[in-house]
Amino acid sequence: MPTIPATAKLSASSEDILNAIRNSATANYRNYIPEASASQNNIREIGAIIMNYPALQNEFLHALVNRIGRVIITSKLYSNPWAKFKRGIMEYGETIEEIFVNIAKPFQFDPAVAENKVFAREIPDVRAAFHFLNYQKFYKTTISQEQLRQAFLSWQGITDLIARIVDSMYTAANYDEFLVMKYLIGRHILNGELHPVQIPTVQADNMKGIVGTVKGVSNNFEFMSDEYNVAGVANYSLKDSQYIIVNANFDAIMDVEVLASAFNMDKADFMGHRVLVDSFGSLNATRLAELFKDDPNYVPLTAAQIQALDSVPAVIVDEDWFMIYDNMNEFTEQYNGEGLYWNYWYHVWKTFSVSPFANAAVFAPGAPGIASVTISPDEATVMPGQSVLLTANVVSNYFASKAVNWTFTGADEDMVSISPLGVLTVSPEIEGGTTITVTATSRFDPTKSDTATVTVYNG
Repeated sequence: MPTIPATAKLSASSEDILNAIRNSATANYRNYIPEASASQNNIREIGAIIMNYPALQNEFLHALVNRIGRVIITSKLYSNPWAKFKRGIMEYGETIEEIFVNIAKPFQFDPAVAENKVFAREIPDVRAAFHFLNYQKFYKTTISQEQLRQAFLSWQGITDLIARIVDSMYTAANYDEFLVMKYLIGRHILNGELHPVQIPTVQADNMKGIVGTVKGVSNNFEFMSDEYNVAGVANYSLKDSQYIIVNANFDAIMDVEVLASAFNMDKADFMGHRVLVDSFGSLNATRLAELFKDDPNYVPLTAAQIQALDSVPAVIVDEDWFMIYDNMNEFTEQYNGEGLYWNYWYHVWKTFSVSPFANAAVFAPGAPGIASVTISPDEATVMPGQSVLLTANVVSNYFASKAVNWTFTGADEDMVSISPLGVLTVSPEIEGGTTITVTATSRFDPTKSDTATVTVYNG
């Protein structure tokens, strides 16, 4: 089970830091290092002792970084503004299994049928989604003996040293986490995996109508429906579990009290359910390319896609939509005796995913629709007992769902099957020369479809 760590912050002076390290240090360290006092000379004396003994240097820096450095610097670092969506720390394992049980089917009461069906099984509709560890990064920094020596020459030197050691690494990790979360939601918006809702282009004079649309979606979330999640299961989201993510420009125009009314909350309560973003399309492409340079699944956003995301003023998501876990956060260090410096590494392992069962909607300044559906390849052959993959390329407008339904004609169902992903499988007993017509039909707009021909070839 994931755990959510408590947020700790510490405002400490150099004196407090030195004594905190001493209190938890080894007996050897305490024998050499006296208690610190509120005196610059005292701090310099402690520094002189530490610098004369390499073993004390190592113990001091180890404690500084691993025991209190993380706590002290918390309040000074760039913080991920979307951190509230994280689910906690996965202390064991690398895979999260998310299970959803869909609502049961209704049956008509009939005593005549009951006597024959009383022992028949009714298998519940249980869905599962798996979320995997998919992000393993580390950050590195170096501290020299001279930098350590300088830390004892001023009253703020110790805290400045902490900043030099951990500030750049923690700031980078938090910024990258936010960047990946934005890319994650952007990709799902572009793939049509958030329910699209049309609104007019945001202007100050049409806010009342936009708020009415937002309120309607928020209200609908509270009722059981299969319309607002990509898995198509019956689910709902109460107001307390709904969060609206708004871009900075929309928030600047929108009266927060008016928007709060859409969630039936007062302003104070609503502020906890309003999450800001600079823009859904504001993504550091260079940084993302560096983060995912070895990931074959990473696809950079095009200029047109970034422009489309920039037009999104807001999304509403259930608090369970983001499936983001910390799998490991760990500091390690190594002293280089030849170079007289310490190297520090901050390892960050995470799971970035979203729930297919949780409700989510995106507001778009245009009518969602499907322009075309094209199957690739449009002609294929398959051997008896083998499979062939067909891909439906769907061109959509304003984030309409790109999901399709696959069907086929030309063969019996006991001889041919097709998966939701377009994998057509034929039986070993099927006759050679059989021609199968496969159709992909848009779920969003059933009038848009395409066909492909698959011929069974037996050599």
